Amino acid sequence: MVRLAQAVFKGGGVKGIGLVGALAVAEERGWRWRSVAGTSAGAIPAALAAAGYRAPELKAIIGELDLRQFEDGGGLKPLNLLLHEGLYKGQVVIDLVQRLLGQRLGKAEVTFRDLPVRCMVVTADLTHRRLLVFPDDLAGAPYHLPDPLAFPVAHAVRASVSIPFFFEPYRLALPGGVTATLVDGGLLSNFPIHLFRPEGKAPAVPTFGFSLVTPKEMEPEPTGTPRQLVEALINTLLGGRDRSDLLNQEYARAIWIETGRYKTTQFDMDDAGKEWLYQSGRMAAEQFFADPATEAWLRRFPYRMAGPG
Repeated sequence: MVRLAQAVFKGGGVKGIGLVGALAVAEERGWRWRSVAGTSAGAIPAALAAAGYRAPELKAIIGELDLRQFEDGGGLKPLNLLLHEGLYKGQVVIDLVQRLLGQRLGKAEVTFRDLPVRCMVVTADLTHRRLLVFPDDLAGAPYHLPDPLAFPVAHAVRASVSIPFFFEPYRLALPGGVTATLVDGGLLSNFPIHLFRPEGKAPAVPTFGFSLVTPKEMEPEPTGTPRQLVEALINTLLGGRDRSDLLNQEYARAIWIETGRYKTTQFDMDDAGKEWLYQSGRMAAEQFFADPATEAWLRRFPYRMAGPG
């Protein structure tokens, strides 16, 4: 049986490989996507899933991918940081995402209008001190783009993955001569589950949140020393809103994917590391769907059948 749901993918750099493992289990259980959203690394599987890629294809792409190519700085790193506000250009992200989207949809440059499934990509706009959701926010103030759906998906993903000081910020030229400086969406919402909050009505389909976590994140934050207090403050600022959005609601549930010892910018990860993260995602999703509480939650939604495939 093929059923419709919505999917949200959390950011986490190269640890996002775990998202693909969890996605594979969801697909094997018959789930297909009415809408998707993602932040930072989570924007990549969101965009590719919206274009029609399935998890086995994404796993094959990851297996062949040399993650070190994302470190596309060239020259002296300190000089890049000083002159361009980032160690690496991030052009490889645009090229890779556009190539994959183009291969699937047969276009040289894929826009949000071209995607078969609705997709939202989150970034942080430093110029206007706000969260920016592609493409939805582009029509209104302060952006006023005449055709938001014509925005290239690969460029939105590039903006979303712009880890401050690691990648150069993405510059978005706006009408009137203003340029918005965009950085990693995780600065404001790394797990944008709120994008699918139903307004004033019961949700028509469930929302699955694919979330990357370390074991430490699942425990209460210690605040006994000044250093611990500062760390707790930063972690709450970065993730408190997203966690609160999961409380006391019925439209979404999270699949918590442990990422072990792996780091966000560990671009020298070997094949064994990739496989560990993928299997961790599978294990988390299998436990999620086998949980009687999940089964009870899903029974609250009417069966909405997806099309073929």
